[in-house]
Amino acid sequence: MTGILNKVVDKSYLTFPYQYTKAEELLASASKPLHLRKRGPLVQAVQGAVQALAEGSPSVEQWRVLADAANIAETMLTMGLFDDPDALFTDAVNAVADLGRKHGHGQAMELDAEQQLHLNDFADAYEQMLAQASERSYIQAHRATERRLRELLMNGIGEGDHEFIVN
Repeated sequence: MTGILNKVVDKSYLTFPYQYTKAEELLASASKPLHLRKRGPLVQAVQGAVQALAEGSPSVEQWRVLADAANIAETMLTMGLFDDPDALFTDAVNAVADLGRKHGHGQAMELDAEQQLHLNDFADAYEQMLAQASERSYIQAHRATERRLRELLMNGIGEGDHEFIVN
């Protein structure tokens, strides 16, 4: 693990409930995507965060929205639900990590033009990904992401280098 920029993670993080229960995962449709009433707010939040970045006025909460979306997309790729032949998701994850790193060091959360383009493309691709993935696959990826992040935060278990920006 590369390090924790803002060392405020403690074991209370482990007491947070998962967003989705195992029962919800099992009851979710294996063939239909998330219902639009659930999918719409997720997509709007990502698009709003990307827009705020473009305007130079992102909040920490908007960065968290992007970080969550990037982490879930990364998990869905790892699960083999999608391909990333043009490294679109990889580039977006790197841009979101750069934003978090800047925030963690007290710098403005700004991207260069290329990074902004990657996030614009990511927002569009994320919307398509949510529209194509089954509800069950999305919930599985969400739960797997939460599990992976908890293990990394608390135990340092995982592949590669990881950097956490939490506050």
